[in-house]
Amino acid sequence: MSPSEDTTKQMMDMFTNPLFKIGFFDFFLKMQAEGIDAARKFWLAYADKNAMVPNTGEMFERMVDFYITLGFVPRVKYEDALKENKNLKAENKFLRDAMHELQQGLFNEIGEKGQQMWDRTIDNQLELNKEITRNFFEVFRQLKVGSR
Repeated sequence: MSPSEDTTKQMMDMFTNPLFKIGFFDFFLKMQAEGIDAARKFWLAYADKNAMVPNTGEMFERMVDFYITLGFVPRVKYEDALKENKNLKAENKFLRDAMHELQQGLFNEIGEKGQQMWDRTIDNQLELNKEITRNFFEVFRQLKVGSR
């Protein structure tokens, strides 16, 4: 038998062993709940108690590699990451709302100042037009008086 066939046969033998199936399931539950280190302690204790399952240490290392390679994380870490994500979303919403309020306040202030400038400009223009009209009529009167 080649080494890969031998390994495959050992794995098949282990998975047909009911004691190993129970331990394997408990290993994954432990890994999900408490992480790899806790599962390692559990598995080493299980392997010592169950000498009927050969090569359990080697199989354990392969399961850890499989677990890590697929990117599995313990449930506690997942829930922490989920809670952190929820907190970050709430903080982002708060910051977006605060920025929106600041921008709205700034736009309102700029709009009011622009409106005041426009009103002053129009008032100044009207005053200038009135003064120009007065001056025009004054010049016209003087020409009319001077021509008599």
